[in-house]
Amino acid sequence: MIKRRSLFIAILLSCLLYGCNSEDTKNEKKEVKATFIGTIEEITDNQIGLVDIVEGEILSSGSRVSVNLSVNPTETFQLGDKIKVGYDGTIMESFPLQINTLLLNLLSNLRIRMNVNINVKTFFCFM
Repeated sequence: MIKRRSLFIAILLSCLLYGCNSEDTKNEKKEVKATFIGTIEEITDNQIGLVDIVEGEILSSGSRVSVNLSVNPTETFQLGDKIKVGYDGTIMESFPLQINTLLLNLLSNLRIRMNVNINVKTFFCFM
């Protein structure tokens, strides 16, 4: 009788603990709560970019941030690229700052700008 009661209590407690675990936290999709614009200054082998912040509220915390470039696998990022970064609003105060990167868009590419400038200069030199 005591064994059955102990087993029943253990099962009941297990069910209560399982019920307290919210499904919302497991399947929570993080949403972008803040964004900033910056320029990539360094890229590591594991797709982490060191970005100089140009504009955004994050500037009040620091001027450089570590960004996970693998969030956008369709782009190939290079040094000098201007990017827009979305994150969940949490900033880890370190140097460089660290964030949970959720969105990453390439705004302008240094290679494209250089090619356009070279082509324009070449065009005007031959006129």
